[in-house]
Amino acid sequence: MIAIIKKIPVNLLTERIVVFLCLFIIAFYTPQTPNDVGILREEILDKMQYDSQQLEPLLKYYSKISPADAQILRIKSLLIKGNYEEALNSLSALKKIATNDKKSEIFFQYQYLYAELCQALGLTSELKNISNDVQNFKFSKQIIFADLAIDKTSFEVFAPSERIAILKSAIENYKKAGNNKALIQSSIWLSELLNKNSAESMSARNYARGLANINKSGIYYEILVFNSLAKIELEKSNPKAAFDFLKNFQSSASGISNIGLKADYYKNLAKASAGINEFNMLGSANDKYFNIIQNIESKKSVAKAMLVNHINKMNEEKLAAQQKMFRYIYLAIIVIFIIAIILIYWSVKYKSRLAKKVPASTEVKNFVIPDKTEKRILNKLEEFEKNQKYIRKTVSLKTLAQQFDTNPKYLSEVVNKHKNSNFNTYINNLRIDYIVDKIKENPEYRKYKVSYLADECGFSSHSLFTTIFKNRMNLSPTEFLQKING
Repeated sequence: MIAIIKKIPVNLLTERIVVFLCLFIIAFYTPQTPNDVGILREEILDKMQYDSQQLEPLLKYYSKISPADAQILRIKSLLIKGNYEEALNSLSALKKIATNDKKSEIFFQYQYLYAELCQALGLTSELKNISNDVQNFKFSKQIIFADLAIDKTSFEVFAPSERIAILKSAIENYKKAGNNKALIQSSIWLSELLNKNSAESMSARNYARGLANINKSGIYYEILVFNSLAKIELEKSNPKAAFDFLKNFQSSASGISNIGLKADYYKNLAKASAGINEFNMLGSANDKYFNIIQNIESKKSVAKAMLVNHINKMNEEKLAAQQKMFRYIYLAIIVIFIIAIILIYWSVKYKSRLAKKVPASTEVKNFVIPDKTEKRILNKLEEFEKNQKYIRKTVSLKTLAQQFDTNPKYLSEVVNKHKNSNFNTYINNLRIDYIVDKIKENPEYRKYKVSYLADECGFSSHSLFTTIFKNRMNLSPTEFLQKING
């Protein structure tokens, strides 16, 4: 071989080497046009939604083209699956790249993903800090965020109005690009963010359903659409229609990776099955739902402990670095604090002396409710109880006062006067009475787990439900169920 090369003229050998290199470069780079890269990203975003082994090879290949973006997509896929511990480790790796330029698109996406992780793990103080940075970022979030808006939790770090703006912009871009899969999910998220009974919301749902039927986009997109339709039917107290939407996906739902959608699907299937006395399906869906929830909570607790330790370590390092610089400031703060305590102490003492001098007879109410207003609030409370609106988790003194077109002070005073309790006790007692009646009247409710009963009557906390139930009934929920079942 060497002898043959020696016989080739230098110019000819050089020319052949150049030609070979050119062919190699063309062969290697030609498939990686912007259009091909876009198709590859769409494929990755689609595969994220399934428990498939096809995703990792695609991400590895894409990382050779765009390492930072591949890492961002990998983190997003981990968050969708509920693999919070792995997502945290991957975020640490991305941070080293992103913090090189804090005005870059990559840094924005790092902050957004970190905010989403804090949201999922319930770290509200850390979330508040990072959310301010994300929402005040100068880049157009409608453009650079849209292709990561592939699950509902993607929007929770933004204000409601901004969520809708992002989705509408994304939908327009997806229509131009002909990306039907992205159109389906973004239309569903938009319909759920809008008023569900509005024409715009229904139009978005129907549009998504039409796309899913025409394009056969895949089981994830069908579950996404029909689960949303089923929720509407359940709110209308039409479990049969909801069951018909959901029944065909019981087995295939286990193959999707979106843990939030999967849990929501099985929860809605359980509700629909209970509504039509389909007990076999109810038991299976219930078990799968609670298994998913337990698995998610277990993963969250591990990841939350890791993240808290990481945050504490970072804070300790910052504190150590700034200790000398702020020594005198700390001393000044301590002095000011002591002075403030003294001033507060003397102020409280002075007010206490004044209060003792004021006769008890001078204590009067700050306001008097007109009889007509009081009667109107009582009528609205009667309608509120009759329609069982108290089982909504969003009920609060402020929101109910707005619905009654009155102020919270008036509403609170009427409840105290006529219901013989404060507002929170009034609502909680209504909820307990509601679920007790359900258990007594409907034997099916006696089979439900306590956590499901709590959720059914509007409690967001299992432990709070148990405490209030026992105070109201002098029995815990479990003891009450045992007594009823005899």
